[in-house]
Amino acid sequence: MPIRTSIALALAAALSLGSSSPAWAQRRTHRPRRPTPAAARPGSVAVAPPTVATTEATPQARPTLDLGEVIPVPVSAVDGMLRRMRVYLVIAPPGSTAFGIGALGQGRRIWAVLPSCRTTNPDDDREPCPVDRLTLEAVIRGNVNSGTPTFLGGVADARRVQSFVVEQSAPRVRLRVLGPGDRVRYEAVVEADRLADLHPPEGTAAADGFTLDLTRYPAR
Repeated sequence: MPIRTSIALALAAALSLGSSSPAWAQRRTHRPRRPTPAAARPGSVAVAPPTVATTEATPQARPTLDLGEVIPVPVSAVDGMLRRMRVYLVIAPPGSTAFGIGALGQGRRIWAVLPSCRTTNPDDDREPCPVDRLTLEAVIRGNVNSGTPTFLGGVADARRVQSFVVEQSAPRVRLRVLGPGDRVRYEAVVEADRLADLHPPEGTAAADGFTLDLTRYPAR
């Protein structure tokens, strides 16, 4: 065989052997490149992540309580409470001068029927003097004229009646029930014009006074 022909055959065999090698021999392991941080790349500018603005809620101011504010109570509620204490408010008849009310001037005329004040009895566990007297005073403006308790029948341990005249200019009235030693047992403020809702007295009018029907006003 000529030399050139044998060289050509050898080259062809070598090429055939190279093309038939396994596919894995031709593979190259490919590892992904990690991205270069922006701050590390030349000519790059680092950009901070976006921030979310938070707005704190403004605290709401709490309403302040005015301790000097006067809240009136319905006259019917006050009358009911006083009756449980055996105190009765009634409207004095027009023109009557009984129980000293004739000397108290003009205005809304009120009688207060009070329980008796008795001496201490060791055999009686009830309070001997649950109510000493009442006080009425005008709120905001105006005046209230008050009398001292009058004993019915002139007996020291009898029932008593106290008179009040509330001037028309007084918009509200503060009422206090006082026990011995001026101890406040009950207190309320009412609209003065609602005193007209009180009942007239039970009894008989006379030229020189007024006789109360005390059976309508139990004391104990």
